[in-house]
Amino acid sequence: MPARLVVQKDSVAVYELLGSGDDQRIEAMLGLYQTLFPQYQHYVQRMRRRAKFKNEHREGNVVHYWLIEVNGNPAGLRTFRYVRHRHCGLAHALAIHPDFRETLVDNKKLSVFIIYECLHQIIRDAKERNDPPPLGMVNEVETNRLMEHYERNGLIQLPLKYVEPIFPPVAEGASREDELAQVRFSPMHMGFLPNPEAKINTYTKAMMTDFVLAFLVDHYGLPENHPVLLETLNSIKV
Repeated sequence: MPARLVVQKDSVAVYELLGSGDDQRIEAMLGLYQTLFPQYQHYVQRMRRRAKFKNEHREGNVVHYWLIEVNGNPAGLRTFRYVRHRHCGLAHALAIHPDFRETLVDNKKLSVFIIYECLHQIIRDAKERNDPPPLGMVNEVETNRLMEHYERNGLIQLPLKYVEPIFPPVAEGASREDELAQVRFSPMHMGFLPNPEAKINTYTKAMMTDFVLAFLVDHYGLPENHPVLLETLNSIKV
């Protein structure tokens, strides 16, 4: 079954891959991931396995794997999720092939267009489930330069010291405890794209705590007493 078309604007088309069985587009996305994220190639096996399941394979999470095409050519990818009980979206991988980085859609660079389409998608996810409007999209941002780029395009840098857990390659027979013992952590910024419908006036400690827990506990699976998690929560400045 072909992947579902999410949005099309001029030469740009975005396809939802999860549970589609569209092996050609799934492998195109994974190929882009391997090329554009060489440091994370060991995640490809996990991603290929996850692509076989539908968006809501895990209760309370609506996951999306998007392939972006320009004139029918694989041009980029986006993976993200809506976490219902945290009232926010989590942005995971976003990459545009260098050949397409100057492509404009609605007078925005392709990457910025996709960032806002993800926000629109989690708003739709919430409405379809009769949830309140999500607060917005939470983003792990690797470099200062990228954070500055995002801030110019509507994101807010949250006042905390955040780190991304990087898990080891999948090993046969390894337990979750074995994996957690081998996790290393990489410093990141945490950026936030607010949903205008949520009308956020103040970024409270409780709100930012939920954003951190959504990533480190709900997504990465760190235990709630993990020292890195506690250190991150203690770094929140309000």
